[in-house]
Amino acid sequence: MHFQLQGKIDGTSRDFLRDMLLPLGGILLITGALVAVFAAMLHLGQGMAPVIPPHMDDGEMVDPNPMRLVFLCIAFCLSFFLAHLARRAGNRGAVLPAFLLGYAGGTLLWQSAGECAWHFSIRGDGYLMCLPHLEGASALMLVLMVLILLGYCYRRRAFEWGIWVFVLSFIGNWLGHFVMIGTYPLVASLMGEERWYSLAGWGIGLATVAAALLLYCFAARTRKARLCCCLLLYFGVGIIVTGAAGI
Repeated sequence: MHFQLQGKIDGTSRDFLRDMLLPLGGILLITGALVAVFAAMLHLGQGMAPVIPPHMDDGEMVDPNPMRLVFLCIAFCLSFFLAHLARRAGNRGAVLPAFLLGYAGGTLLWQSAGECAWHFSIRGDGYLMCLPHLEGASALMLVLMVLILLGYCYRRRAFEWGIWVFVLSFIGNWLGHFVMIGTYPLVASLMGEERWYSLAGWGIGLATVAAALLLYCFAARTRKARLCCCLLLYFGVGIIVTGAAGI
C-alpha cells in the first residue's frame, strides 16, 4: 500500500528533500518553461487574422489566435509522447524521471485541452462544433464523472506509475482552475468574482496544502506516495497564488 494510516512513518529529512523539495523545484521549472513558451506563441500571433470570428463562450470572449491553434496541436501530440516516455521510465524503475515526464505531459494536455481548445468552437445558428470550456461551470458533470472514474481506476490499479502522474497532473491543473472559476456561479448573487477567487483560493488552497503535508507525515509509505504528496502540495500552493492574485 502506498498510503496507510496505521503505524509509524519512517521518513527522514533526506526523504523530504529528495521527494518533496527537489521534485517541487523541478515542477516549478517545468511549469515556468511551458508557460513562457505558451505566452511567446500567443505574442507571436498578435495582429494575425483570427482563425474563426471571435464570440462570447460561457461568459468569456474567445481568443482564436492562429498561434494558439499551433500550440494546441503541438502540445496535444507532445503530451502523449511524454506520457509514453514517462511510462517507459517508470517501467525501468526511474521513479523521479517518470514523475517529471508525466507532470510535463499532463500539464501540456491541460494547456491544449483546457486553455486552448474552447477558443475554437464554431458557431452557426447553434454550435456546429462545441469544444467544452473545462474550467467553467458547464463542466460540473464532467468533473464528477472523471473523479468517479479516477477512483475506479485507482482501485483496479489500471495505470502504471508514469501514466498515473500524467493523469493526476492533468486532473490537478483542471480542478485547480475549476474550484474557483467553475464554482463562482453558485455564489455570484452574494459576492463579486475577485472576492470569491480570493476566498476560494485561500480556503481550498490551504486545505489542499494541509492535506498534502498530513498525508506525507502520517500516511505516505513509499517514494511514489511522497511524490504524489509533492504534486498535491504544488497544486495547493498554485490555488493560493492564483486566488490571491485574482487570476
